[in-house]
Amino acid sequence: MSNQYSIVIPSRNFANLTACVNALRDAGETARVIVVDDFKPCCLSRDEFVRAGLDLSRDLIMLGDDPFIFARNVNIGIAAATTDDVVLLNDDALLKTPIGFSLLRQQSIAHPEFGAICPGFDIGGCRHTNLVNQRRPSIAVEPTMLIFACCYIPRTTINLVGLLDERFGINAGGPGPRGYGLEDDDYSLRIRETGLKLGVYDGVLVDHTTLRSTFRFDPEHKADVRLHEDLFKRIHGHWPEGHGMDPTR
Repeated sequence: MSNQYSIVIPSRNFANLTACVNALRDAGETARVIVVDDFKPCCLSRDEFVRAGLDLSRDLIMLGDDPFIFARNVNIGIAAATTDDVVLLNDDALLKTPIGFSLLRQQSIAHPEFGAICPGFDIGGCRHTNLVNQRRPSIAVEPTMLIFACCYIPRTTINLVGLLDERFGINAGGPGPRGYGLEDDDYSLRIRETGLKLGVYDGVLVDHTTLRSTFRFDPEHKADVRLHEDLFKRIHGHWPEGHGMDPTR
């Protein structure tokens, strides 16, 4: 495959998926898209997937595991990408820059010291100030973490660091382990521990504001990030950076 990267989209909402994929196509992206759903049986026809912008001769629709755990479904997509680099993309993130992910790949090749690279996000779509697009002329170092709303991860990093930690799936209510949170904090730290850097490239812009997240606003499984903060501390021996003071101190 000429792109040498696949775009992994965990999705729980067909309307979001349609807008997300159409934004990719509008931006001229031709890479394979791997959609990992949330284990709900799909009654949509092939024609409906095609209308959503998917090319079923190239793109993949993967059945996610049940219950829905973000890290686990992302890992399903990473495995399906085989040897490709991976762009992790939430279905509420819209690529705004023409051939933006190809540009992220170019930065990754030019700067192998970076283990993963985020685009710049719109100001309303990211609480991490350093990841908001500031029109910086070149790739910038993010000292703490990247967010997996959109992130380019080279296969060399995946081979070195491994997959996302699927234990980060306990932060939601309702029956059974389910949810997401801090898997990107955890993976970012693991990248840094190898000596690689985290990067932000403002030459690519992603809109993370327009669409409503289908992960954060599940009324049956409300997120409680404190559970994952506690898990992060048990794994790494310290409180996650950027999450305030450990309340037990």
